[in-house]
Amino acid sequence: MAAEKKHFVCVVCPIGCEIDVVHDGSKIISMAGNKCEKSEEFVIRELIEPMRILTTTVRIQGSRWPVIPVRTDKPIPKQLFPRIMRQLRGINLQAPVNMLDVVVKDVVGTGANIIATRTMPRG
Repeated sequence: MAAEKKHFVCVVCPIGCEIDVVHDGSKIISMAGNKCEKSEEFVIRELIEPMRILTTTVRIQGSRWPVIPVRTDKPIPKQLFPRIMRQLRGINLQAPVNMLDVVVKDVVGTGANIIATRTMPRG
């Protein structure tokens, strides 16, 4: 595989190192701009399997609003977002729902739960 260049902004600490990486798909050839080992670990994780918290909304009935905000309770592989969003499209909650209630347990086998991030009373 030919060498590929990528640019990252590390989010591990407040410094926000801007890191330029050259890699060949299996190993890092060069890395510039990182000021600590944490940013190096961040780049390696981002290249192998980027992880994120998924934040979205799902439908709810019997509430003042038609949707309720939800999120994963821990980071999940970014590549699974489309699959999870398809699953969440089929969800239709019934009010009341309390903040931190589990909406979907172990979403698509990730070990992460989808939780409500707002209380939605009836009405």
